[in-house]
This record gives sequence, C-alpha cells and structure tokens, in this order.
Amino acid sequence: MIEAVKLEIDGPVALLTLKVPPINALDERALHELAAAIDEVEENPNIRSIIIASGIVGVFCTGGDLKFWPQAYPQDATAVSATGRNAFKRIERLTRPSLAAIQGRVIGDGLSLALACDIRFASSDASFRLPELDYGFIPGWGTIGRLVDVIGRANASEMLLLGEEIDAGRAQTIGLINRVFPVEDLMSSAKACAAGLASKPPVAIRSAKAALRGNEDDRSQTRTDLEIGCFQQVWGGREWREGIGRLFQKSIGPMGQ
Repeated sequence: MIEAVKLEIDGPVALLTLKVPPINALDERALHELAAAIDEVEENPNIRSIIIASGIVGVFCTGGDLKFWPQAYPQDATAVSATGRNAFKRIERLTRPSLAAIQGRVIGDGLSLALACDIRFASSDASFRLPELDYGFIPGWGTIGRLVDVIGRANASEMLLLGEEIDAGRAQTIGLINRVFPVEDLMSSAKACAAGLASKPPVAIRSAKAALRGNEDDRSQTRTDLEIGCFQQVWGGREWREGIGRLFQKSIGPMGQ
C-alpha cells in the first residue's frame, strides 16, 4: 500500500509531504494518514514547526476524491464532512506553527488544507479555484468559514459563487497567501521560515497561536453547524448526481452506483 503522507523530521522542523497520485485528491485513507501524521507532530516535543507540501509537481491538493466519496458515502454527508474537518482541524489546532508550501493547483477543499495552516507561501505558478457549485454541491471540509475569516465575505463570495481560477498574484493581493516565490525558491524559503519559527520560544508561540484563534473558537460552532447543514442539503441530491455525472461522463444513481 502506497503511503499518502510522508513525515520527515529535520531537527526541530517537520516536513509533511502529501503524495496521492495523480492529483492529490484525498480519500478516507489519505485523510486518516494525514490526521495520524499531525498527531505524531503534536506528540513529539522536539518538533517546533511544520511545513506541509506536495510531492506531486504541478498540484498542491485538489480536495476530496470524487471517485471515492460519492461511491463510499452517497447519502451520508455527515461522514464525508466529519472526516475532512477532523483532519484539517488538527492542523489548525497544532501548538506548533504550520506553514503551507503551495506549488501548482489548489482546487476545492484542498484550499481548506492550506487555510488550516498559519502561514501560506506559494510559488508563482500556483492557482486557486472552488468549482464545487458547478457540480451541484458546496465545499464541505471547512473551506467556506476559513475563507471568510482570511479574505473577507466579498472575496470569498467571488471565489465560491463564480468558481473562477485566481493566480498567485491575485491570491496574495486579497490575503489568501502571504508570500509568492519563484518555483525554484519555494521550498528553500519555506524551510528558512520554518527554521526561524522553530527558534522562537515555544510557550510564547503556543500562546500566540491560542490568542490568534481564540475569537474564531468562540463563535465558530454556530457557523460550523450551519455550514455542515448546508453541505448535507446538497450532498446526494439531484443536482449533485447530475454534476458528478457530468464530471465523470457517467450516470450516478440515487445510491451512487
């Protein structure tokens, strides 16, 4: 069995590489591996920062595997939503700073993986798109709430409702990513930043992270419940079946067969 996640530790910095050929579309196993790797980082007192990157050239993450989830859970939106949210929430709640090194395409709930990180570096060829509405559903792994928090309602509305691709320059302008680098400089820049983060006092870092997410935690439950409810309304419905069918050019029956 091919491992979807590779965790390497270099002194106080961990590098988590996601590699799910061909496009880093995440199924249930990949999400469980991701969650387990993040737990390993949290439990290792020697790790002081983490980089999350892709091991596939030209793509960071394309969200959920739409060849897997509609077949495995055609009428169980709760299971689909919970699995992705649980994995990404672990990243968000790490007591160590996390940095996403984004190269290539970021599609759908793959954006939530990046948004769960504290800092986002991207290569100049990176692009971002939320195509879910075209397929009859909405992102279900926390993307919408995180997007509103990071870039505001107006920009989040544009990305979600229009579904148009934006490039790295536009993404930096609206605050979706922090910095843009030439492709060849992305990982060296990410490692240098992660090393700097790892050198900072750990208790102060932990307190800073808690303070940054404190307000979000205070008000997140109502919004999270609403977002999950909206996802449940569309997952498995007629528009979803038609949209997934168009995506793969085949008929998807009421139970995903």
